[in-house]
Amino acid sequence: MKTSGKRVCRVCGAQFPSTSDFCPACLLRGAVEEESLSGALVNSTDTPANLRLDHYEILLSEDGRPVQLGHGAMGVTYKAIDVNLRCPVALKIIGKTLIGDENACRRFVREARAAAGVRDPHVASVFHLGRCEHNYFYAMELVDGEALDQLIHRLGRLTVSDALKILRQVTTGLEALWKQNLVHRDIKPGNIMVCMEADRIVCAKIIDLGLAKGGTEEEGSATISTRGTFVGTAAYASPEQFAGLPADIRSDLYSLGITFWEMLSGKLPFEGTSSELMYSHQSRVLPLKPVAQMPPPTRTLLLVLLEKDPAARFQNPTELLRAITMVTEAISSGKSLAPAELRRPGNQYSTQERTARKIRFHRQLQTFRKAAPRAVGIASLLLLICLISAAVYHGFDSKIADRATSLTDKSIAVLPFESLSGNREDTYFADGVQEEILNSLARIAHLKVISRTSLMQYRPDSQRDLRQIARALGVTNVLEGTVRRNGNRMRVATELIDAVNDNTIWADTYDRDLTDMFAIQGEVAQTIASKLNAALSPDERKSIETKPTDSLRAYDLYLKAKLILADAEARWDTGPLQAPLHEALDLLDQAIQLDPKFALAYCASATAHDFLYLLYDQTLERRALADTAVNNALRLQPELPEVHLEYGYHLYRAYHDHEGARAQVAIAKRALPNSTEITALEARIDRSEGKFEKAILEFNDALIRDPLNAGVVEDLALSYFYLRRFREAEQTFGRLARLSPEQPMIKVQKTCLIDFMEKGESKAIESVLSELPKGVADDRAVLSLQLAFAVTDGELQRAKGLIERFDGGDDEGYFGYAGVPVPVGCYAILIARLQGNQQDAKLMTTRQRLNQKVMRCPANAELLSTLAVIDALLGDRDKALEEAQRATEMKPVAKDAMAGPAILQNVAVVHAWTGELERAFAELSSAAKMPKGISYGELKLEQFWVPLRNDPRYEKLLAELAPKD
Repeated sequence: MKTSGKRVCRVCGAQFPSTSDFCPACLLRGAVEEESLSGALVNSTDTPANLRLDHYEILLSEDGRPVQLGHGAMGVTYKAIDVNLRCPVALKIIGKTLIGDENACRRFVREARAAAGVRDPHVASVFHLGRCEHNYFYAMELVDGEALDQLIHRLGRLTVSDALKILRQVTTGLEALWKQNLVHRDIKPGNIMVCMEADRIVCAKIIDLGLAKGGTEEEGSATISTRGTFVGTAAYASPEQFAGLPADIRSDLYSLGITFWEMLSGKLPFEGTSSELMYSHQSRVLPLKPVAQMPPPTRTLLLVLLEKDPAARFQNPTELLRAITMVTEAISSGKSLAPAELRRPGNQYSTQERTARKIRFHRQLQTFRKAAPRAVGIASLLLLICLISAAVYHGFDSKIADRATSLTDKSIAVLPFESLSGNREDTYFADGVQEEILNSLARIAHLKVISRTSLMQYRPDSQRDLRQIARALGVTNVLEGTVRRNGNRMRVATELIDAVNDNTIWADTYDRDLTDMFAIQGEVAQTIASKLNAALSPDERKSIETKPTDSLRAYDLYLKAKLILADAEARWDTGPLQAPLHEALDLLDQAIQLDPKFALAYCASATAHDFLYLLYDQTLERRALADTAVNNALRLQPELPEVHLEYGYHLYRAYHDHEGARAQVAIAKRALPNSTEITALEARIDRSEGKFEKAILEFNDALIRDPLNAGVVEDLALSYFYLRRFREAEQTFGRLARLSPEQPMIKVQKTCLIDFMEKGESKAIESVLSELPKGVADDRAVLSLQLAFAVTDGELQRAKGLIERFDGGDDEGYFGYAGVPVPVGCYAILIARLQGNQQDAKLMTTRQRLNQKVMRCPANAELLSTLAVIDALLGDRDKALEEAQRATEMKPVAKDAMAGPAILQNVAVVHAWTGELERAFAELSSAAKMPKGISYGELKLEQFWVPLRNDPRYEKLLAELAPKD
């Protein structure tokens, strides 16, 4: 019921402002009676009526009781197991006393939907909402870790670096809530889980959105959660929550500030009864003694987080994330920060605005007083003091922020240098000067250095707006330069510019012999570090002064080969790449002949061999060539970080040795703190180990130093897609298209993933393929895609015509789910089976060619699983089942979360065509729930699943995968 802007309390009947979250009369009565403000929790001794809900089974402890993980205002959370996947989950069941309460059930459903709508690695994900008789429940991620309150209790307090790390990750989670227009309203250590490995904090996650509320909910919906009582936990509640004012994201940031305080000191800033806490949070000055020994920037951050006036705090999590970066850098450099430096500019109020706010607040105060006629004694006095102090803090003058940006002064982009001669060789030379300066700066830990991939679009022949470039790359400083080579002499001119203010910080010209090129880059790097006040360690100085080679000709050849390899990586899916990769190897062989001690040339050679191994030649001989190149590099310069990075790449690419790769990457990372390559490789390793959410975090981290790297953006988009976070994937593909507007295959890829795989629509991809330029449309990869969709759409005659364009099927394309090149004639085998004609001798020829490839690559589980599909289609049941079993054992999902799901889907195809339907459905059911598993469009439209389509289990599985929005 609504009465002229007021609400009526359902508990005591008092009227109170519609803008308030709870009834002030009930709050006052709670203060008088000294009841816990969180006393409305569901009884923690509740035992669920059923231990089995849908496909979840609640686990029992040794004493036979359900394993309880927590309880809150809406229900109890138990540890359970998904009986289909045999994996643990957290299962929240609505409290017994709330069963039958329509409002409570609506709120419980709203809670589940709100949580499910948030997809972020730092918020525990909800993936199932169900009802069993009258019991509502939802299943969520079981976070394998320790609650932050338990961690604090165990350790006493956390280190500053660990506390800042948790603060950053929780803030990232709150940013995801904020973007969904949600307010948590109960941020505290007990609702934050911390995952650790070997006493090292890996990840922090927000759990329990039981009190989360939409920031724009109408009153009608708000009454679902408003029962006349305070919501939240008093020790962490914001002043405005106590005052009954609407809680927005700034309240969550205040609660997070209290949590941060507790992490640093091991104690709460304020303790006492409910009414005492109410007074303390609204009126008392922060007792800074417990955090007096903390670094000054940390104390400043606490002061801003715990401002009593919401307008004086950070206004959203994004601002807090920027401030955390500033604080971290200030601690590293020993600088102090003033509160005004942390607050965003423009969040302060004019005099007129402050006056208007005071008037509004005093009106709320008067209404609040009238709404609490039954309040008496000390509680009345406490509340009056709180409200008066609230009126004061709403009127505080705030200083205007001193800085307009949170960019660090120690950030730099080294733009491509301009060659002042028209000779193409000199252009390579100018690129080499830029790259060496960049490589040297990347070794300095106190600098933020943008990676080369994001820089190369800003060629000197383009119109370079330095301020715009700095803004796009997220840096303050830009280095420009020119190179003129004349005979055996060179002149290098450099200019370091503050791009924000368009001021030259430093400029110099070096007129030297060509042999001094590497000495120049070392001098430039050290001068830049000095000008930007970035301290150099002895190891960093030594690393900068190391020359890659004594032969400039060898270096030129190396640069040309690196350019070819970078282009090959960019065109990975569109090829053909055999010829350019062999060209790169020829250039590198020449470079090594000129300088047999050139370790970086051996590293690039290992990369070329690895690429050939992955794309065309998965033989032990090819892998051995890469082994030799890596071993030569290690023998020549075992201390060089790039050598260890290449070793890590090789172990990851050619051996799938994740543990060994991590060890090598860790060595490289110590000397290359700015390397985007390292961060992206760590993400790919984590993704292969099934840590997709951590990988997303790392890809985003890599993009801080390489924001225009299309390869990393694509990896990020695909990672979102693998987790079925389709809208985020779609947005990231949009970002990728903006980065590479000249690449038409990006639109093709996005359409395949979103329209076909997510939505089950194949017509859109045909339209996009028809729009491709002729040169692209005739590419083998595109023709292979057209062939796949012709078969999918049942246009078998058109498919046969496309097969003939592939040399009658002998040329290689992609077939099945494993993503490895195989003879395109494999599609002819599928078509023959669909049409009931398997007698063509050419089909057996295709099978023999594929079998020969498997024999050449005996460790390739992807190829073996594809051969199993072919044998199943050809009717060789026993052989197909044996090959499928071997492929599964060679590379299960648990061993490789990227390749494993595709092999599992191939194996399901084998079982579908050999009559093993139980096994096929079991495998598909698992694949439907795992990252990178079977998609709705694939199951709905692809001809591989024809044998299953008359089975009711097929329709059920299809419904589970169908788009939900």
